Amino acid sequence: YKKMIVRQLVFGVSGAIALGIIFDIHAGISLLAGVMPVVIGVLVASPIANKKNNDNPGGIVINALKAEAVKIFLILALMWLEFKFYNDLVPMALVVGLVMAALISGIAISHIDNIKIDNKE
Repeated sequence: YKKMIVRQLVFGVSGAIALGIIFDIHAGISLLAGVMPVVIGVLVASPIANKKNNDNPGGIVINALKAEAVKIFLILALMWLEFKFYNDLVPMALVVGLVMAALISGIAISHIDNIKIDNKE
């Protein structure tokens, strides 16, 4: 997940700079404000999803669901704070940042089968 977070941050910063130059600083900050809740959500939820389960399939699913619930709650809470306290928010730029960060997460998850895992038994 570290590569995914780096990609999201690279996209967020480069996109924010580009939008800041093309439009105004508020558009750039808004794009970054769309990316950051997803990044923070993944950072907080990943340790929950990766808890040891002793090969218990039910435990794996429960931890994945807990992690997803925490991630969604964090994203919603951070987005609410952004709308509440940042008056110059550009909603379209925020949505673009949020969608792109979510797409990068989805692409990373869809390629998870391609990761080589060293299984030592």
